Amino acid sequence: MVTALAADLSRILPAERVSVDAEELSRVSGDALAAYRAFQRTGGVEVAPSALVSPATAEEVAAVAAYASERGIPLVPRGGGTGVMGGAVPVEGAIVVELRGLDAVHEIDHEGRRVTVGAGAILEDVEDALIRSGLLLGHDPWSRPIATVGGAISTNGMGYLAGKYGSMGEQVLGLQVVLGTGEVIETPGVPKVAGPDVDSLFIGAEGAMGIITRATLIAHPQPEERHLRAYRFTGFIAGYSAVQEMHAIGLRPAMVDFDEEFPRDGIGQPVESETTLYLSFEGYREEVAAQLERGHRICVASGGELLPAEEVEEFWRERHSSAERYKREMLLHGHAARRRRRPWRMDYLHVAIPASKVPEYHDYCQRLLLQRGIPVREWSLWGRPEYFSLLISDPSPEGQTDATLMGRAVDDILTAAQDLGGSMEYCHGVGLKLMHLMRRDRGDAGFEALRRVKQALDPERVLNPGNLGL
Repeated sequence: MVTALAADLSRILPAERVSVDAEELSRVSGDALAAYRAFQRTGGVEVAPSALVSPATAEEVAAVAAYASERGIPLVPRGGGTGVMGGAVPVEGAIVVELRGLDAVHEIDHEGRRVTVGAGAILEDVEDALIRSGLLLGHDPWSRPIATVGGAISTNGMGYLAGKYGSMGEQVLGLQVVLGTGEVIETPGVPKVAGPDVDSLFIGAEGAMGIITRATLIAHPQPEERHLRAYRFTGFIAGYSAVQEMHAIGLRPAMVDFDEEFPRDGIGQPVESETTLYLSFEGYREEVAAQLERGHRICVASGGELLPAEEVEEFWRERHSSAERYKREMLLHGHAARRRRRPWRMDYLHVAIPASKVPEYHDYCQRLLLQRGIPVREWSLWGRPEYFSLLISDPSPEGQTDATLMGRAVDDILTAAQDLGGSMEYCHGVGLKLMHLMRRDRGDAGFEALRRVKQALDPERVLNPGNLGL
């Protein structure tokens, strides 16, 4: 059935790129946030929009935005649909703007070490194009085979190589962005600009400030050498001291993946933990040689035992396997597979806190979770010592759907990080799941400043309304 909205949109875009088909609308009604992990927002993880548009240019995105702004219709940008926080879940009556058609690799500037790509380009496709040109993309998350450039920037995502190259936002040189009014702004694709950096308004903003349509990113030179190392430690604190010591002297392994895991036996009982630090040292030969030697000394001094090369090589080969599995099982079968999946009765939390506070925070979380009978499956760090993560599992009987115990523990763990001078999420964004904690994270004055910025950029408040709590 052709609705009045679809008829209007078909005058802006070719009709074949406008859909009100129930199956298509159901496909884009949610992302990778399952109902269980949404806790207090369980009922809002799937909301069918009123229409889906698939623009092919920034000009088409701008035309849709201008139309929506004039009529007060919510707009929800969507990339790969792989976000795990509900940042791409529509609101009722929304138009979903699917950006996968903006997937071109526009330019690879080899001499200038830059690449300009559409927001809908898959990270792995960009990486493959750069490798053919002797360069690489510094953003290498587990989701590289399925996530888009625009989504990674909008959540300011982290990847395996963040120790050397930083978050996705740190690799942005310039952006093309459509504002809520339909205006298009473009920033220079250079490392430093005069005055405030406008790009920062959109990095990590999850589409609430503007719709990213194109990005110019740093293209890093491929390293002359890459050496992988793995060390086994007696526990989290011993390994953490090695990570902190390397960081303190300016030693920056490209990959720092450190975790203390608590596997389970066949009966489901925790067994002895395994604490492993995976490192990648890469760059020019002399640099790598020096890093390897000093890094080894630091790890051994903290009680680390060098593991066989095969173990870290397998870890490196398999680092994207979960994304490949998700692509096979979920993305290729649409919303039906999303609804059939078995609930994952765990939650992965990521906080950024001062490095000096990590041991204290680790102890606090241990005590809180022990008191509440919630098992810890993993303590971990990613990229640098300030980025602390933990994986917890629901102790409730199988089949029980009430996640109140876990939801309260998650909020208490995240607010404790805020109270230590940190922030509640460094990896996946805020989204629907954590929007209720955003004001607390930024403070009243900071949060109100963000609201005023949104009002200026999106005066009709049509862009991803409610996202970030704005």
